Amino acid sequence: TPSSISSTPSCHQSNRQLGAETVRMRAWLFCVLPYLDVRSLLRAAEVCSDWRFVARHPAVWTHLQLQNARVSSEFLSTLSQWCTQTQCVVLNNLKPRSRRADETREDYHKNTRGSLEVGVEALLRSAGGSLLQLSVSQCPHILTDRTLWLVSCYSRNLQTLVYRSSSDPVGHEVLWTLGAGCRNISSLQVAPAHPCQQPTRFGTRCLQTIGRCWPHLLSLSVGGASCSSQGLVAVVRSCSQLRRLELERITDLGLQEATELCRSGLRRLQTLILTHTPVSGQAILHFHSACSDIRSIVVEVSASDYFEDPETQEARHLFGEILGTLKVLQNRPGLSHVLQVKAEGFF
Repeated sequence: TPSSISSTPSCHQSNRQLGAETVRMRAWLFCVLPYLDVRSLLRAAEVCSDWRFVARHPAVWTHLQLQNARVSSEFLSTLSQWCTQTQCVVLNNLKPRSRRADETREDYHKNTRGSLEVGVEALLRSAGGSLLQLSVSQCPHILTDRTLWLVSCYSRNLQTLVYRSSSDPVGHEVLWTLGAGCRNISSLQVAPAHPCQQPTRFGTRCLQTIGRCWPHLLSLSVGGASCSSQGLVAVVRSCSQLRRLELERITDLGLQEATELCRSGLRRLQTLILTHTPVSGQAILHFHSACSDIRSIVVEVSASDYFEDPETQEARHLFGEILGTLKVLQNRPGLSHVLQVKAEGFF
């Protein structure tokens, strides 16, 4: 800023001009640098003092995205000093340090488990009430469900949460703690990542807890073989304002289940996404007729969702019939612009 530039009476005019140029340069940098990734921002800080001033200003760090990289808690702690105004944090596919030559696999796994949580805590503490969106996905072992406990402590104004883990899926105890600390969440994605090492951890009690903690949810993504129809009915009954619902790897979704769900809630549902969830044609028709506001039904399936051995000739034949049914539904009047099918061999 101009006040940071020294001036003397003898060169007052030239320094005033220099100050104006500095202000213009920094204003330009404030328009450009927020679009850079983290690595580029750190390099920009090395150009000169003006670039460093802007590159390390909290206003530039409102969105923090780290993905497909090896990072440490120390690195995250360093970033945290500039994240006092951060509104969105995305942590995707982060990896721990490499295994040392004298370290067994068991010791490596033990030593790196939860190894990023100290750094994430520093980020969350620094952002505080500024943080509105948090996404943690594909960071197994190095970030556990303790991350959500930290979120409940520091991120009281959080509105959108994505937490997907194959090693530590969320349980009902953590969800209850999160619900007590983050009451403003309107979008929640907590389906366990596949393949999950603890497939029974997310289930009916989790669905019931979600309904009790966030009855005003607008968007919800849940899943796993342990999600019963009873739990799904409980959550859609409690969350009566749902606009978007994604069900991932639910064991089965037939007409009976669809009828129970629509009877219990989904009055305002606009988008239904069924990801690797075996669904019957009758169920799709019922969702379309019972949910008057429905605009989009997305079905993503594979033969392995229906059959234990999808490579057998019989499984391939039966899956072909399933795809044929979906094709007929997609061409049905009223459904052609609503139903979208994603499947191998589907055209």
